[in-house]
Amino acid sequence: MLKIENIILYFLLTSALLSISAIYFHFKRRKSPGALFFSIVSVSIAIWSIGYIVEFCANTIEAKFLGAQIQYTFGIPFTAVLWFSAAVNLRTFGKRPTLKELLLICIIPAITMVLMWTNNFHNLVYGKMWLYEDEHFLLLQKNIGIWYYINIVYSYIMLVFGSLILIYTMKKSKDIFRGQYALFFILAVLPWIANLTYILGMNSFMRVDITPVAFTASLIMVEIANRKFGLFDIVPTAYELIIESMKNGVIVIDSNNRIIKINPYLSDILGSKNYLGENISELLAALNISESILNTGSLVHEAEFGSYYFEITVAHFTGKKKYNSGKIITLYDITKRNKDEKDWKDLNASKDKLFSIIAHDLKNPFFGIIGLSNVFCSEIKSLTQEEIINYAKGINDLAENTYRILENLLDWSRQQTGKMDYSPETFNISEAMTEYLVTIAPQAKLKNVYLQNDFDNKVFVYADSYMIKTVIRNLISNALKFSNPGGEITISVKTNNNVIETSIADTGVGMDKNTLSGLFQIDQNVKSVGTMGERGTGLGLILCNDFVKANGGEIFVKSTIGKGSKFTFTLPVKGQIPG
Repeated sequence: MLKIENIILYFLLTSALLSISAIYFHFKRRKSPGALFFSIVSVSIAIWSIGYIVEFCANTIEAKFLGAQIQYTFGIPFTAVLWFSAAVNLRTFGKRPTLKELLLICIIPAITMVLMWTNNFHNLVYGKMWLYEDEHFLLLQKNIGIWYYINIVYSYIMLVFGSLILIYTMKKSKDIFRGQYALFFILAVLPWIANLTYILGMNSFMRVDITPVAFTASLIMVEIANRKFGLFDIVPTAYELIIESMKNGVIVIDSNNRIIKINPYLSDILGSKNYLGENISELLAALNISESILNTGSLVHEAEFGSYYFEITVAHFTGKKKYNSGKIITLYDITKRNKDEKDWKDLNASKDKLFSIIAHDLKNPFFGIIGLSNVFCSEIKSLTQEEIINYAKGINDLAENTYRILENLLDWSRQQTGKMDYSPETFNISEAMTEYLVTIAPQAKLKNVYLQNDFDNKVFVYADSYMIKTVIRNLISNALKFSNPGGEITISVKTNNNVIETSIADTGVGMDKNTLSGLFQIDQNVKSVGTMGERGTGLGLILCNDFVKANGGEIFVKSTIGKGSKFTFTLPVKGQIPG
């Protein structure tokens, strides 16, 4: 029958051999996060085990103390520090600890090792020592010195924090790596539980130190974790770094459709609400996504959430025994792509608009001017005074209309190419209104349209005066163009909720819903003829919309067929800078 002391000796020998084997297995994967440090931990445990075997088997105080000194030579003082370093290295995917950090945390272990080998001069580690013999063991008993406690406290800090880091590393992904988590929990807590048991009972119920055996068991579990789960190949830290650094949304759900992971990118988009642990249906509803996508496999879906656009794919994953199934929902952010496509579409529409204006709207008036001027020149001697006035008026109207088209075209081109400077200032919008009303008054008189203003003489706004004067010119000109003879145009300016509202309302022909919907869109060909044959390009209103928005305002329109239209735009008041 085996004696208990022999059984313990076999355990210690096995621990030493296994820890030496662990040195080799972990060193083979030294380029993987944590592996090199676990290999060095194995060296420390092997030295600890060998030294303890010497102490356990020796028969004199001197020989047993030599065994203790061997244990403290890169053994006991360094094990917890290296354990902590391995955990940090695994957690940070090989980035830490740096050499400087490692040397710093090894200062106390190095001092402890030196003090142990010089203990006979100061007794800071061990005080008085004697042999204790019972029916099974001959053990070294000792009084504990002050530095022993310092080393124990420091080692426990390193050991506990290292274990917590290992547990936290797996806890972050426990729902995906369930097997690893259970194994990691055991290997993380086993060493410090064993050591704590020995420390509390070293002179009573626990006279044999099983800590190196516990550490060896943990190292073997690390190797099992690597072989069974690919610990050093696909570590949870790598999973976390990849998922959390992605610039796309990732949702992981379990077999019961509960959310177990949302990466930071999507969390920032979703806001403060925490969906973890909730059924996926609530989050899908918030994202305006149908639950049917969960069963569609590799099909791609599109969804819109606020200002974001996503392409969505669903991937299924299954455990080895087919029971641990779940899904990964990836939301690819295509917001920029959609914007680029829209910009490209707008660019093409702008090009088409430009060619249309040059080919038709700008060319045709010149035909009219040339035709009228040819008739005027060739038949001027036979024309009556009234006919001369009519020809001159026709040429003048065509020239003014062409000039307005050209002016808008130049402004629009500068604005589209970014060559129009934005120079906001505080200015009196009432004065700008009055100036243009004076300019357009003769045309209004010829058309018998009454101009009515409803604003104070001093209303100040903060905007680019050139842009806003262009907006005023286009809106009032349009109102006059589509007013019937005898009609009325009312211009009003008022303050409303810290903005200035400017309105130009006419009693003219009005617009239907289809015309209204395309007014400010470059890709819509909205053209109409005024009540006296005036022609336009539709570019003026597009320019108005761009200029108002560039100055931090908005533009609105209301219109009814046969009753007229009302255009309103807002601007910041004096001193407010548009966002």
